[in-house]
Amino acid sequence: MKETKFKNTEIGRIPEEWETCTILSQSNKLVVAFVGTCEKYYTNKGEGVMMLRTGDLKERSIDYTNIKYISYSFHNANKKSQLKKGDILIARHGSNGHGVIYDKNDEANSLNFVIVHLIDNEYLNSYLVYCLDTNIVREQIEAATAGSTQKVINTKAIGELIVPKPNILEQQRIASALTSIDNLISSLGKLIEKKKNIKQGAMQQLLTGKIRLKEFNEPWVKRKLGDNATIQRGGSPRPIEAYLTTNRDGINWIKIGDVRPNDKFIRHTVEKIIPEGISHSRQVYKGDFILSNSMSFGRPYILDIDGCIHDGWLVIKDYSNTYDMDFLYYILSSDTVFEQYIAMAAGSSVKNLNKEKVANVMLFAPQSLAEQQAIAAILTKMDDEITALEATKTKYEAIKQGMMQQLLTGKIRLIS
Repeated sequence: MKETKFKNTEIGRIPEEWETCTILSQSNKLVVAFVGTCEKYYTNKGEGVMMLRTGDLKERSIDYTNIKYISYSFHNANKKSQLKKGDILIARHGSNGHGVIYDKNDEANSLNFVIVHLIDNEYLNSYLVYCLDTNIVREQIEAATAGSTQKVINTKAIGELIVPKPNILEQQRIASALTSIDNLISSLGKLIEKKKNIKQGAMQQLLTGKIRLKEFNEPWVKRKLGDNATIQRGGSPRPIEAYLTTNRDGINWIKIGDVRPNDKFIRHTVEKIIPEGISHSRQVYKGDFILSNSMSFGRPYILDIDGCIHDGWLVIKDYSNTYDMDFLYYILSSDTVFEQYIAMAAGSSVKNLNKEKVANVMLFAPQSLAEQQAIAAILTKMDDEITALEATKTKYEAIKQGMMQQLLTGKIRLIS
């Protein structure tokens, strides 16, 4: 493979034999789709055509699960927003500037997109979609929407975006390489969703006693959580700034920002408080459960650290004589418990919990800790599989980003 020589351009260094061009110069159609309200024209499947909306975009592809249909009269009256297979749809706001390819032969219309149809044999649509996600183009989009409170990108700005242009063969090879890793990422995503659905089904069966593990036959019992656990509200020393410290020996100050949506454990905190803050707060310990009384409504977390909680948290402790820790986590995360929380909050404009409501939650569980542990072990194994798959997916997403930055700038070439 011969050494690539580079040249300086308005979008940075690219191979000498590449060109730069605007999207407009490579398009025979660049128009804005329908803008406005069209709900009154929605109809049933079979009585109209698909109406693609920005909400139908999912991870740079089109999700047809909740697609709307628009009447034929609307479709025929709005020809400009009609779609053909191969058209590129670019969201004007939200995920603005990102593109997807309309990949069906069916008639369709569109709402709040810019529609691009490229000149045949000049610029490949799959290649352009990847270009739109590069730093080179994202910086141009950021500049075009700077100062706009809603970050809306217009047709003129999209047409003026400058992109690199290798020959059509190299475009095809670049797009093919990136599509291959995209397909792998997509397959992993589908497998993760499948595993999550299987786990959800297992929870509904195992945590309700509908399916019993064959080695156990003791009856389950229903009891209030507060009958066998202590529930308390946190406390906040005020003003909190007077109690914060950067001392490594400070007390962990646990906040909702210290957790991510899918976390099971809380293992670290960003902030710490001085020991004098303990008497104005609520001290909690490793193995305790905490749940937010408003923000992540009812979502339990297990503490893997000691610390203090503010008054936006509730702590559940002193449960170990009756409940296995992992089993309690799964049952507190179940639809059965969440539905009770929702019922308790009914009629309130703001969903929130207090210690009395949590104490009154009814739990149906095995009396045997051994059965609880066996159930939790099955669900934990499922969670571990999902976590491993998510880590693999994240790794390949990072690899794809690196490939894009190398392939779409010509630093790595796929031609001899």
